[in-house]
Amino acid sequence: MRYWILAAVSALSAFALFALAGSLVARAAAALLARSNARRAPAPRARLLFNLRMLPGVCAVLVAFGIALPIFLWFEDAGTTESVSRTLGVLSFAGAGLLLRASWRAAAAWQSTARVLDDWRRRGRALDGLDAPLPAYAIDDPFPIVAVVGVLRPRLFVAERVLRECAPDEVAAMIAHECAHVSARDNLKRLLIRACPGLFGVARLDRVWGAAAEEAADARAAGFDATARLNLAEALIHVARLAVPQVPPLASAFYLGGSIDDRVRRLIEPPVNVEAPRWTRVVFPGALALFAAAIVLVAPALHALMEQAVRLLP
Repeated sequence: MRYWILAAVSALSAFALFALAGSLVARAAAALLARSNARRAPAPRARLLFNLRMLPGVCAVLVAFGIALPIFLWFEDAGTTESVSRTLGVLSFAGAGLLLRASWRAAAAWQSTARVLDDWRRRGRALDGLDAPLPAYAIDDPFPIVAVVGVLRPRLFVAERVLRECAPDEVAAMIAHECAHVSARDNLKRLLIRACPGLFGVARLDRVWGAAAEEAADARAAGFDATARLNLAEALIHVARLAVPQVPPLASAFYLGGSIDDRVRRLIEPPVNVEAPRWTRVVFPGALALFAAAIVLVAPALHALMEQAVRLLP
């Protein structure tokens, strides 16, 4: 029993430490890259922000369950009589708390979205003739809802009010925008963000990524077509004047409130964006592969280092 308690403590304390370290790195990197990232095209900018937001959780999971736990199980004697220090115990409780909170956030978002999705589907009427690759429904709602809801089987919902008060070209532009969210799997990313622990203000990246994802969907929907960009800008202004919609957590809405100045400006006068070099796309997977190989090679030394660190902790 002691062996498995120590295994759990090792993994959970490593999770807490690297969630903290990853949060600090993500926050610092976001600040350092803010100016250069603003000049990037919307899609690479959103991708970078999403990767930074996921960094704490990815680092914590890889180190805790891909390094610390396997090394403990590989090298530690099953008959160990080591005790758990107070520091390691506190860290393991913190790690367990972070994991439980992240799981609860993701589960709560999933359940809340499922309830809204069922309600809207019951109240909605099927929309035919729309150029959309997913089921679409019109719903009678006081809010100007235009949103893709769901992760595995997303559905498109458009408020009857929007269909009545917006021109057909504006509706088509909004649908193209929502389809762009589906192509980018933005609702899945929202779920992953909910399941990713973040400390020291990293959650601010949620809002920054959300804004970048909207601009990326605008760019994908309109491209370099001046008419399409104008229709999308007019639709955004029109919907923003109606009201602020209320949508579930795992939904990509055309408008969620707040200022639309930047989105409209980028649509009407698209900036000259700096594309990320192609080689940068292989940096992360390549570095991860090298890191994994290095861990396997130095596993005995890592175990000895872990043992020494545990002995030194109060």
